[in-house]
Amino acid sequence: MNKIIMIVILFLSCKDNANKVINSAPETVVELAATEKVNTVMNSELETTLENSSLNPENSISDSGVLRTVLYKGTLDSTINIQLYLNEQESPCGGDITMLSAMYKYDNQDKWILLEVTRDRQKKFFCMVEDNFSGVLFLKESENDFSGQWISPDTNKQLKIKLKKIDVDNMTIEKLDEILFDDLIYNKYDC
Repeated sequence: MNKIIMIVILFLSCKDNANKVINSAPETVVELAATEKVNTVMNSELETTLENSSLNPENSISDSGVLRTVLYKGTLDSTINIQLYLNEQESPCGGDITMLSAMYKYDNQDKWILLEVTRDRQKKFFCMVEDNFSGVLFLKESENDFSGQWISPDTNKQLKIKLKKIDVDNMTIEKLDEILFDDLIYNKYDC
């Protein structure tokens, strides 16, 4: 029992002040790894309370840390129609670093291809590596477009890319986010 109390004290001391749990009664507190719920055991009853405001369904997308969601349409090699979807979110670590998630697809295919995204410090040049390294996109971002090249893994094939930002409604963004996060990213990192 002393080990459990010591672990609980350690967890509580590591929490930031916004999520701090004050434990004035002799209770045992068990926290989940994501610190989204606090379970309190009191007289053999389990009481669960939400600790993280991001779990509140009333929060809007503007409160969720999403900085931008953009759909681009254009061409690969001037003849193949493609779409690229980019989702940028605040980093949980703070600062000016953001998390970029992206996917693209050929218009004549239903399947989206997950992209691992990095960019330079000036936030103008992007390197997007296709899942399973089947190709790399090197893109330069302007105000409303991307331009650059798709390069095959053996670098023998290099094709020009031109993409323009298009306006989409919230319902389309929700569908794209579902494909990106619930299908592609979840399936890639799920055990």
